[in-house]
Amino acid sequence: MKSEYEIIDNAFDPEVFKDISDWFLSNTFPWFHQSMVAYPDEVENGNEPHITMWKFTSDEMSQEDIDLINKPLTPIQERYNFTETHIVYDNNEILTSRETWSKVQWVLTRINSKSLIRMKVNSYPRTEELVHHKDHFDLPYAHKGGILYFNANDGVTVLEDGTEVESVPNRILLFDSSKPHHSTTTTNANRRVNLNFNYF
Repeated sequence: MKSEYEIIDNAFDPEVFKDISDWFLSNTFPWFHQSMVAYPDEVENGNEPHITMWKFTSDEMSQEDIDLINKPLTPIQERYNFTETHIVYDNNEILTSRETWSKVQWVLTRINSKSLIRMKVNSYPRTEELVHHKDHFDLPYAHKGGILYFNANDGVTVLEDGTEVESVPNRILLFDSSKPHHSTTTTNANRRVNLNFNYF
């Protein structure tokens, strides 16, 4: 099944993008360690799985979704099953500073969001080989998802049909994040940083 997605290159005026990206790439921006990228490996059928930062009971998901969550990590996925994040917005609450919130308003305006569900910034580490994280979906209901890429690197976003979207600064990827997809690390930059958002 072919993935439906949209790529917006040069999403912002260069000066605007520099202002946004400099903020998130600065050495004073706060990061918080997460001990998993997508799902914990120990989830069992019938338990409450963690879908990124969300919880849903198994009766809200299909067996196919549960099987996806329960798929074991490969050895290299297990080794690099961590990331640094900064939650901007979740559960109808702004969870960041006033300055950070002001920066992301540009993004919300650009995508014509009617209602934000969640927004977070991700920082993936540099690894010796490119690590493809485990497939996941963000939420088990129809919604829109997007990624704003901040720095150039060889990491990619892989969509349901295998389409690989490269990390290009000032690029926005819009796609159905209720469908399986995954991120990667990078091998040619110190880190891979992007802004992830879910919305209606």
